[in-house]
Amino acid sequence: MITYSTCRDCGGLLHITDPDDTVHPLCAPKPTKAERLTLEWLAAVEAGDDEHADQLQIQIEDLDNRPPRLLAAALRYAKWGWPVFPLKPRAKQPATPNGFKDATTDPDRIRRWWERHPDSNIGLPTGHAFDVIDIDVPDGPMSFAHLVDDDAVPDVHGQVATASGGLHLYIPATGEGNRAGIEPGIDYRGAGGYVVAPPSTLGERGRSWSWITVPSPQLTQTREAVAR
Repeated sequence: MITYSTCRDCGGLLHITDPDDTVHPLCAPKPTKAERLTLEWLAAVEAGDDEHADQLQIQIEDLDNRPPRLLAAALRYAKWGWPVFPLKPRAKQPATPNGFKDATTDPDRIRRWWERHPDSNIGLPTGHAFDVIDIDVPDGPMSFAHLVDDDAVPDVHGQVATASGGLHLYIPATGEGNRAGIEPGIDYRGAGGYVVAPPSTLGERGRSWSWITVPSPQLTQTREAVAR
């Protein structure tokens, strides 16, 4: 199994060989705001500047506690060509009558949904741009390790930490449907399924979905970046 992401600098396909990889070796690192604040906080602590460290700590906590930007994320997914639909706030159930069948990439419709209910979580239908291998705790990680040992896992183009402590592995769509229990703790989400997308949340601290490795250009339709 090979894991891919998107280079933060050039936007090209990035082969992940280390969990800390975010750019190609010759590209310039572009830390996030949270990473910049953390580095500044460490420097202030090491310099003994307690007042500045305390100010930075407040900024980090404010950033960590801010509400998720659900509308912005939904619009970003739609721009990638991923249909989205609203889920109930702090839940995984669809908020529309037809669920994932209501999914769209129309930005105006997406804005209407989230402006009406800004706390709605985000659903992504699988089987379009991607399928998802759903690894649940406690049994999934061991089952997945066995699959990796048997070379039975396709290349991964994005990884999400789930609200339950599990993992979603995004792979190119295969045309296959959903399969439950392919191994203990592992389900397959394909045509006719959906997953909850970052930065959706169940409302409790630590109970949210977040990108571990952002999706690669293979899934986000930036084909020119794939070719770089």
